[in-house]
Amino acid sequence: MIFLTPGLAKAEAEPIEEEPKQHNWEVYSTHYETVEAGTHTFTYWKNFIEKRRTCQISHKVKTVVYYCSRHDHTDSKITFEETLHSEKHSDHY
Repeated sequence: MIFLTPGLAKAEAEPIEEEPKQHNWEVYSTHYETVEAGTHTFTYWKNFIEKRRTCQISHKVKTVVYYCSRHDHTDSKITFEETLHSEKHSDHY
């Protein structure tokens, strides 16, 4: 036989925690960097003679650093900006 007493079946409710506050990201710094990516050879015509040249390829990237003063967190985003060629040529590289 089971006896239940009203005083023993009491449960306490825990306080509900507040939802975490949203970040307030602010741009802390912005930095551009050029990264060497290699070379390629292209051909062109000069005075009816086919010639070859080497083109240096670089990538320009942008790094943005964000700071949240509410949580003392940092975050960063790196994006590709453009491909740079050392030589002007009409080939599609």
